[in-house]
Amino acid sequence: MISPFIEVIDAQQFGLPRTGAVYLIRGSGSILIESGTAASVATIRDSLGNLSPEYIFLTHVHLDHAGGAGHLAGAYPQAKIVVHERGCRHLVDPTRLIEGVRSASPDLFPKYGEPIAVSEHQLLPVTGGEIFDLGKNVQLEVIAAPGHAPHHICLFERNSRTLFTGDAVGNWDNPVDVPLTVPPRFDLDQGLETLGTLKRLRPSQLAFTHFGIANHALAQLDRYKGELIDWFEDLRRLSRRLLPAEIIDQILSQPKYASLPRIKRDMVAMCIRGALLSLETGSA
Repeated sequence: MISPFIEVIDAQQFGLPRTGAVYLIRGSGSILIESGTAASVATIRDSLGNLSPEYIFLTHVHLDHAGGAGHLAGAYPQAKIVVHERGCRHLVDPTRLIEGVRSASPDLFPKYGEPIAVSEHQLLPVTGGEIFDLGKNVQLEVIAAPGHAPHHICLFERNSRTLFTGDAVGNWDNPVDVPLTVPPRFDLDQGLETLGTLKRLRPSQLAFTHFGIANHALAQLDRYKGELIDWFEDLRRLSRRLLPAEIIDQILSQPKYASLPRIKRDMVAMCIRGALLSLETGSA
């Protein structure tokens, strides 16, 4: 059960319910985990009402997690944007993030909205191990969690033992149930090592960006480890006899994906392309 000081905001990612979450945590003040897409900013601000966050933590700088950061930084100029040090330059100049999404998923690209730069003075770089005391017995620990991206972090709230997973543990309660192996550089070894790191924290619940709260946290971490291993084994086998476009078509023809709306099929295809790129470059 979610803690009384943690609230899920449905950011209506891509205009869809229960697809992208932003988490509001109330200590002595208020903080956000994730910023959603640029197109989600109005929804997030409406949900906040008169609250003004002190910190906005980003698990990584992919545009479904950080695309709204510049807009929220402008709306709340006192807020610090907390992100891994390797992600800072992409928030100051989001050009490469924009081009990456445009290239990886041109059909989805218009749904993200237009990100804007974050002012350098609002950025607070982290590397992992930092602890933020937010008051009222709320402590948030930064956990280095590479794999999905080299600069990925997770956040661990020590009192409730809630782990905010970003994309390190995949999706939850979401019809797009493939592992989140998006371009440009999913690293399987690092992703599996991160799952071990997260398991050693012994969280009681997982807070997924995609989407919501899951109990039985240790079992969920084991589940995703198995899914990642099986996913890459299956794609490695398919890639021996099929071209990438043929692999995407074959997977999307499976009944559980064939009935999905186009936008969710595009999400599955992006994860397939990212995993195949990892196989091609030797990071899986």
